[in-house]
Amino acid sequence: MLPNCTRKMGTGDYFCIAMSGGAPWGFRLQGGKEQKQPLQIAKVRSKSKAAKAGLCEGDEVVSINGKPCGDLTYAEVIVLMESLTDVLQMLIKRYRNAQNALVQFCSVNHVKMLVLHALILQTYTASF
Repeated sequence: MLPNCTRKMGTGDYFCIAMSGGAPWGFRLQGGKEQKQPLQIAKVRSKSKAAKAGLCEGDEVVSINGKPCGDLTYAEVIVLMESLTDVLQMLIKRYRNAQNALVQFCSVNHVKMLVLHALILQTYTASF
């Protein structure tokens, strides 16, 4: 069994969400650097790959297939999403007031990425 990559940090929990089989993934995004808003899940279609993977409306997208999203514009995220062929792995921050959902397990490499992202976020937050 692979390790659960749920981690509790600060005001939210971090999850790895994995989907395969290519687009459509079944969710819509909003936000981005140019809007001075975090990249978030705006809508999840019922019975979609995203819904089955446990993605929730309001989840913040920290990274897509290992690429951090904090400094990406919405257009850059769309280009990144369109470049995906079969597998989509996202590091998600879910705020505690978001609805509960099934959280998928992810690979050991993704757990390492989660820890790296968490350390970067802690360092970044501590510097302000």
